[in-house]
Amino acid sequence: MEERIEFDSVVTEKALNNFKMYHNLHNVGGVFGYVFAVFALVMCALGFVFNMSAKYIAMMGLFGVFFLLYPVISIRRSSKKQMKTVAAFKEPMHYSVGEDKIIVSQGEMSEELAWDQIYKIRFTGSNLVLYLSAVRANVLTVDSMGETAVPFVQMCQKKLKPFQVKVNMDKLAKAAA
Repeated sequence: MEERIEFDSVVTEKALNNFKMYHNLHNVGGVFGYVFAVFALVMCALGFVFNMSAKYIAMMGLFGVFFLLYPVISIRRSSKKQMKTVAAFKEPMHYSVGEDKIIVSQGEMSEELAWDQIYKIRFTGSNLVLYLSAVRANVLTVDSMGETAVPFVQMCQKKLKPFQVKVNMDKLAKAAA
Protein backbone atom coordinates (compact mmCIF):
# COMPACT_ATOMS: atom_id res chain seq x y z
CA MET A 1 0.00 0.00 0.00
CA GLU A 2 1.34 3.40 -0.96
CA GLU A 3 2.17 5.77 1.86
CA ARG A 4 0.23 9.02 1.48
CA ILE A 5 0.62 12.19 3.51
CA GLU A 6 -2.19 14.73 3.40
CA PHE A 7 -2.28 18.22 4.83
CA ASP A 8 -3.60 21.71 4.22
CA SER A 9 -1.43 24.80 4.11
CA VAL A 10 -2.77 28.29 4.67
CA VAL A 11 -0.51 31.16 3.66
CA THR A 12 -0.96 33.95 6.19
CA GLU A 13 0.37 37.49 5.92
CA LYS A 14 3.02 36.60 8.52
CA ALA A 15 4.11 33.56 6.50
CA LEU A 16 4.30 35.63 3.32
CA ASN A 17 6.40 38.27 5.12
CA ASN A 18 8.72 35.54 6.40
CA PHE A 19 9.11 34.10 2.90
CA LYS A 20 9.88 37.49 1.35
CA MET A 21 12.35 38.45 4.11
CA TYR A 22 14.08 35.09 3.72
CA HIS A 23 14.57 35.79 0.02
CA ASN A 24 15.67 39.36 0.65
CA LEU A 25 18.33 38.15 3.07
CA HIS A 26 19.47 35.34 0.76
CA ASN A 27 20.21 37.33 -2.38
CA VAL A 28 23.10 39.62 -3.21
CA GLY A 29 21.04 42.81 -3.43
CA GLY A 30 19.37 42.26 -0.07
CA VAL A 31 22.61 41.44 1.71
CA PHE A 32 24.39 44.38 0.08
CA GLY A 33 21.62 46.72 1.23
CA TYR A 34 21.97 45.64 4.86
CA VAL A 35 25.78 45.74 4.73
CA PHE A 36 25.60 49.26 3.30
CA ALA A 37 23.11 50.28 6.02
CA VAL A 38 25.48 49.09 8.76
CA PHE A 39 28.41 50.81 7.03
CA ALA A 40 26.49 54.09 6.77
CA LEU A 41 25.43 53.95 10.43
CA VAL A 42 29.03 53.24 11.50
CA MET A 43 30.21 56.16 9.39
CA CYS A 44 27.53 58.34 10.99
CA ALA A 45 28.75 57.36 14.47
CA LEU A 46 32.36 57.98 13.45
CA GLY A 47 31.26 61.38 12.15
CA PHE A 48 30.19 62.26 15.67
CA VAL A 49 33.42 60.89 17.17
CA PHE A 50 35.69 62.76 14.74
CA ASN A 51 33.56 65.92 14.78
CA MET A 52 32.74 65.90 11.04
CA SER A 53 30.22 68.20 9.35
CA ALA A 54 26.56 67.97 10.31
CA LYS A 55 25.62 67.41 6.65
CA TYR A 56 27.87 64.34 6.42
CA ILE A 57 26.54 62.92 9.70
CA ALA A 58 22.92 63.53 8.63
CA MET A 59 23.46 62.07 5.17
CA MET A 60 25.10 58.88 6.47
CA GLY A 61 22.48 58.53 9.20
CA LEU A 62 19.64 58.88 6.68
CA PHE A 63 21.24 56.40 4.27
CA GLY A 64 21.71 53.91 7.10
CA VAL A 65 18.15 54.19 8.36
CA PHE A 66 16.73 54.14 4.83
CA PHE A 67 18.62 51.02 3.72
CA LEU A 68 17.84 49.31 7.03
CA LEU A 69 14.11 50.06 7.25
CA TYR A 70 12.92 50.51 3.66
CA PRO A 71 13.16 46.80 2.67
CA VAL A 72 11.20 45.75 5.76
CA ILE A 73 8.48 48.36 5.24
CA SER A 74 8.30 47.64 1.50
CA ILE A 75 7.98 43.88 2.07
CA ARG A 76 5.24 44.35 4.66
CA ARG A 77 3.27 46.68 2.38
CA SER A 78 3.56 44.35 -0.62
CA SER A 79 2.54 41.36 1.52
CA LYS A 80 -0.56 43.18 2.73
CA LYS A 81 -1.44 44.10 -0.84
CA GLN A 82 -0.86 40.54 -2.10
CA MET A 83 -3.00 39.05 0.67
CA LYS A 84 -5.89 41.26 -0.45
CA THR A 85 -5.51 40.83 -4.21
CA VAL A 86 -4.20 37.28 -4.84
CA ALA A 87 -7.04 34.77 -4.82
CA ALA A 88 -4.72 31.84 -4.07
CA PHE A 89 -4.10 33.17 -0.54
CA LYS A 90 -7.79 33.35 0.34
CA GLU A 91 -8.31 29.62 0.96
CA PRO A 92 -6.06 26.73 1.99
CA MET A 93 -4.11 24.58 -0.45
CA HIS A 94 -4.56 20.84 0.03
CA TYR A 95 -1.52 18.63 -0.52
CA SER A 96 -1.69 14.89 -1.06
CA VAL A 97 1.84 13.52 -1.15
CA GLY A 98 2.52 10.01 -2.36
CA GLU A 99 5.43 7.88 -3.52
CA ASP A 100 4.85 8.79 -7.18
CA LYS A 101 3.63 12.41 -7.11
CA ILE A 102 2.32 15.38 -5.16
CA ILE A 103 -1.24 16.50 -5.83
CA VAL A 104 -1.92 20.13 -5.01
CA SER A 105 -5.52 21.27 -5.00
CA GLN A 106 -7.44 24.38 -4.09
CA GLY A 107 -11.16 24.56 -4.60
CA GLU A 108 -11.94 23.16 -8.04
CA MET A 109 -8.36 23.40 -9.35
CA SER A 110 -5.83 20.60 -9.04
CA GLU A 111 -2.25 20.09 -10.19
CA GLU A 112 -0.11 16.97 -10.17
CA LEU A 113 3.62 17.32 -9.60
CA ALA A 114 6.00 14.48 -10.32
CA TRP A 115 8.96 14.29 -7.94
CA ASP A 116 11.35 15.17 -10.77
CA GLN A 117 9.52 18.51 -11.17
CA ILE A 118 10.60 19.58 -7.67
CA TYR A 119 13.59 21.91 -7.86
CA LYS A 120 14.39 22.09 -4.12
CA ILE A 121 12.86 22.45 -0.68
CA ARG A 122 14.04 24.84 2.04
CA PHE A 123 13.06 25.54 5.65
CA THR A 124 12.96 29.23 6.58
CA GLY A 125 12.32 28.82 10.30
CA SER A 126 8.53 28.82 10.11
CA ASN A 127 7.80 27.83 6.50
CA LEU A 128 8.79 25.08 4.14
CA VAL A 129 9.32 26.47 0.66
CA LEU A 130 8.74 23.99 -2.15
CA TYR A 131 10.47 25.35 -5.24
CA LEU A 132 9.23 24.21 -8.62
CA SER A 133 11.82 26.37 -10.38
CA ALA A 134 14.24 29.11 -9.40
CA VAL A 135 11.38 31.64 -9.49
CA ARG A 136 8.24 29.59 -8.72
CA ALA A 137 7.55 28.32 -5.23
CA ASN A 138 4.79 27.12 -2.93
CA VAL A 139 4.93 28.29 0.68
CA LEU A 140 3.94 25.57 3.14
CA THR A 141 3.29 26.96 6.62
CA VAL A 142 4.57 24.61 9.29
CA ASP A 143 1.88 25.88 11.71
CA SER A 144 -0.92 24.65 9.46
CA MET A 145 0.94 21.44 8.50
CA GLY A 146 1.39 20.47 12.14
CA GLU A 147 2.79 17.02 12.79
CA THR A 148 2.75 16.08 9.09
CA ALA A 149 5.67 18.48 8.40
CA VAL A 150 8.36 16.02 9.52
CA PRO A 151 7.01 12.97 7.60
CA PHE A 152 6.58 15.20 4.52
CA VAL A 153 10.24 16.27 4.60
CA GLN A 154 11.34 12.68 5.27
CA MET A 155 9.49 11.61 2.13
CA CYS A 156 11.13 14.48 0.24
CA GLN A 157 14.52 13.25 1.44
CA LYS A 158 13.73 9.80 0.04
CA LYS A 159 12.53 11.08 -3.33
CA LEU A 160 14.92 14.00 -3.97
CA LYS A 161 18.68 14.30 -4.09
CA PRO A 162 20.40 15.41 -0.86
CA PHE A 163 21.40 18.83 -2.23
CA GLN A 164 17.75 19.55 -3.07
CA VAL A 165 16.52 19.24 0.53
CA LYS A 166 18.02 21.86 2.85
CA VAL A 167 16.05 21.33 6.05
CA ASN A 168 17.34 21.18 9.62
CA MET A 169 15.13 18.39 10.94
CA ASP A 170 15.64 19.33 14.62
CA LYS A 171 14.48 22.90 14.00
CA LEU A 172 11.60 21.67 11.88
CA ALA A 173 10.47 19.26 14.61
CA LYS A 174 10.53 22.12 17.17
CA ALA A 175 8.57 24.42 14.85
CA ALA A 176 6.01 21.69 14.12
CA ALA A 177 5.46 20.83 17.79
